[in-house]
Amino acid sequence: MYIVGLAAKGAMWDPITLGPEKTVLDARNILMKYNISRVVVAKNRKPLGIITEKDIARFLYEEVPTKRLDEIRLDEVMSRNLVSVDEGTDLRICAKTMLDKHISSLLVVDSKKKLKGIFTKTDLATAYVEYFPMEHRVKEFMTQKVVTLAPDEPIHTVIMLMMGNKISRVVVAKNNRLIGIITGRDLLPLGAFFAGQNVKQRRKDQAFIPAGIKAAILASDIMKPNPITITAESDLADAAYIMLRNRISGLPVVDSNGILTGIVTKTDAVRALATHA
Repeated sequence: MYIVGLAAKGAMWDPITLGPEKTVLDARNILMKYNISRVVVAKNRKPLGIITEKDIARFLYEEVPTKRLDEIRLDEVMSRNLVSVDEGTDLRICAKTMLDKHISSLLVVDSKKKLKGIFTKTDLATAYVEYFPMEHRVKEFMTQKVVTLAPDEPIHTVIMLMMGNKISRVVVAKNNRLIGIITGRDLLPLGAFFAGQNVKQRRKDQAFIPAGIKAAILASDIMKPNPITITAESDLADAAYIMLRNRISGLPVVDSNGILTGIVTKTDAVRALATHA
């Protein structure tokens, strides 16, 4: 029996929250400052919503906002689809819940539904590393079909691939050889371009540059070059540990010749955890 708070040593029991009156710019700045991927929107410790780096990326690049980032309240754009658990919830149930609902975090609440913490895939990956070393190989859970793009593709293509495939990262490759990786976090700094920009001026600029910043910036400009890799025969717990140690969520899988053969993520460690009775 593995329960929240006993097995997951990395659980955040005092999560960073923002009030519903705070802005998208506030959320972006908090995510970057604390190197986190989501922030809970709450009032008087009662969770109201959640906003993630993926939400902000989608908001910034799918269309031209009608307001500046510091004019858009979080309660206008936050996700209200919250899933919560209590401290006694079995870790395997947490894992299955995240997978079934296609979410990356669960709120931990007390008997009065007040927020006590946030429980993420990072916490489940930590538990997997602790309890299940040498149980599975990377090849058992990795994704073989990897979403890739060329280094000279525009940022618009990056966003399109992430949103269209509902993924948090794309691999930059050339001739099946790994060059770099782009995550939702890599898109956040570009939000500064929109933070204080006059909306009318931005629309005027786009009359001359059809896709605005989306066309001017290439994948090679924002990718992380030479990402950490792993092999298909490696222990999945080792892969999870590498991700935790380096504060990343995915590892490209390569063969002995450096050819890209797949990708393994924290979600795969969660899937492995969920299979254990």
